[in-house]
Amino acid sequence: MKQSDNSPILETDIQDDVVTQTQQVGRYKVEVIRDKCISAASCVAIAPNVFELDEEEIAVVISQDGDDDDTKLLAAQSCPTAAIVVTDTTTGEQVWPR
Repeated sequence: MKQSDNSPILETDIQDDVVTQTQQVGRYKVEVIRDKCISAASCVAIAPNVFELDEEEIAVVISQDGDDDDTKLLAAQSCPTAAIVVTDTTTGEQVWPR
Protein backbone atom coordinates (compact mmCIF):
# COMPACT_ATOMS: atom_id res chain seq x y z
CA MET A 1 0.00 0.00 0.00
CA LYS A 2 1.38 3.38 -0.99
CA GLN A 3 1.42 6.11 1.65
CA SER A 4 -0.09 9.43 0.58
CA ASP A 5 2.02 12.58 0.88
CA ASN A 6 -0.06 13.98 3.75
CA SER A 7 -0.27 10.79 5.81
CA PRO A 8 1.33 10.78 9.26
CA ILE A 9 4.74 9.18 9.51
CA LEU A 10 5.09 6.79 12.44
CA GLU A 11 8.51 5.59 13.52
CA THR A 12 9.54 3.45 16.47
CA ASP A 13 13.18 3.38 17.49
CA ILE A 14 14.70 0.97 20.02
CA GLN A 15 18.27 1.68 21.09
CA ASP A 16 20.01 0.53 24.26
CA ASP A 17 16.68 -0.58 25.78
CA VAL A 18 15.22 2.92 25.34
CA VAL A 19 12.11 3.01 23.18
CA THR A 20 11.01 6.21 21.54
CA GLN A 21 8.04 6.63 19.27
CA THR A 22 7.50 9.50 16.88
CA GLN A 23 4.74 10.53 14.58
CA GLN A 24 4.77 13.56 12.35
CA VAL A 25 1.91 15.75 11.18
CA GLY A 26 2.31 19.44 10.45
CA ARG A 27 5.53 21.26 11.17
CA TYR A 28 6.30 19.66 14.54
CA LYS A 29 7.50 16.13 15.18
CA VAL A 30 6.35 14.79 18.55
CA GLU A 31 8.44 12.15 20.35
CA VAL A 32 7.66 10.34 23.60
CA ILE A 33 10.62 9.12 25.64
CA ARG A 34 8.98 6.16 27.33
CA ASP A 35 11.47 5.69 30.16
CA LYS A 36 10.80 9.27 31.35
CA CYS A 37 6.98 9.00 31.32
CA ILE A 38 5.36 8.76 34.78
CA SER A 39 1.77 8.40 33.52
CA ALA A 40 0.67 11.87 34.61
CA ALA A 41 -1.50 11.96 31.46
CA SER A 42 -1.50 15.75 31.16
CA CYS A 43 -0.58 15.27 27.50
CA VAL A 44 -3.66 13.08 27.02
CA ALA A 45 -5.90 15.65 28.70
CA ILE A 46 -4.63 18.47 26.48
CA ALA A 47 -4.22 16.60 23.19
CA PRO A 48 -6.29 13.40 23.23
CA ASN A 49 -6.01 13.13 19.44
CA VAL A 50 -2.22 13.05 19.75
CA PHE A 51 -1.52 11.02 22.90
CA GLU A 52 -3.00 8.15 24.84
CA LEU A 53 -1.76 5.85 27.57
CA ASP A 54 -0.94 2.32 26.49
CA GLU A 55 -1.58 -0.91 28.42
CA GLU A 56 1.46 -0.11 30.59
CA GLU A 57 0.05 3.38 31.33
CA ILE A 58 2.84 5.02 29.31
CA ALA A 59 2.09 7.83 26.86
CA VAL A 60 2.22 6.93 23.18
CA VAL A 61 1.70 8.95 20.03
CA ILE A 62 -1.51 8.11 18.13
CA SER A 63 -3.19 9.64 15.08
CA GLN A 64 -2.80 13.41 15.13
CA ASP A 65 -5.39 14.30 12.50
CA GLY A 66 -7.07 17.53 13.47
CA ASP A 67 -4.60 18.62 16.15
CA ASP A 68 -2.44 21.62 15.37
CA ASP A 69 1.17 22.32 16.27
CA ASP A 70 0.22 24.68 19.11
CA THR A 71 -1.82 21.93 20.79
CA LYS A 72 1.04 19.44 20.45
CA LEU A 73 3.49 21.94 21.92
CA LEU A 74 1.17 22.79 24.83
CA ALA A 75 0.75 19.09 25.60
CA ALA A 76 4.51 18.58 25.59
CA GLN A 77 5.03 21.58 27.86
CA SER A 78 2.52 20.14 30.33
CA CYS A 79 4.59 17.00 30.90
CA PRO A 80 6.10 17.13 34.42
CA THR A 81 9.15 15.05 33.42
CA ALA A 82 9.79 16.53 29.95
CA ALA A 83 9.18 13.11 28.40
CA ILE A 84 7.83 14.69 25.22
CA VAL A 85 10.25 16.20 22.73
CA VAL A 86 9.00 18.53 20.00
CA THR A 87 11.17 19.18 16.95
CA ASP A 88 10.53 21.72 14.19
CA THR A 89 10.83 19.68 11.00
CA THR A 90 11.47 22.74 8.84
CA THR A 91 14.58 23.80 10.78
CA GLY A 92 15.57 20.59 12.58
CA GLU A 93 15.67 22.52 15.86
CA GLN A 94 14.31 21.12 19.10
CA VAL A 95 11.43 23.34 20.19
CA TRP A 96 10.73 21.62 23.54
CA PRO A 97 12.24 21.07 26.02
CA ARG A 98 14.65 23.92 25.51
